[in-house]
Amino acid sequence: MCSGFTVGAGVRMRYKAAVFVLALVGLVALTIAWGFYRNSRIDTRFSAVHVGVSEMEVVRLLGKPSWIEPCGKSFGTPKPNCNEYIYRNSFAPLIPEYYSVMLDSGGHVLDTYVYESP
Repeated sequence: MCSGFTVGAGVRMRYKAAVFVLALVGLVALTIAWGFYRNSRIDTRFSAVHVGVSEMEVVRLLGKPSWIEPCGKSFGTPKPNCNEYIYRNSFAPLIPEYYSVMLDSGGHVLDTYVYESP
């Protein structure tokens, strides 16, 4: 009778392990899918960001930036009175691609650029 209980417990443990592995694989798949969706959304909407567009419109189109810094701190030439919104590829640094939107002190787009590495 004890051996039957042990076999049942082993089956339950394998079932729990299988459910855990399946959930983990599902979570990884969802994370990767979200990354591809986010990259696609930024890539297609980035072309709508042009000189003179407001900061509010940039955030509406592209979402919250990955980080904000003074223009030229990470990429390019420093510019005074300018903030740079950086949108990184979801898989960076594996895929080194960064979308940059430079905003003047009044909150309007001065320039845009995509930084990529071969």
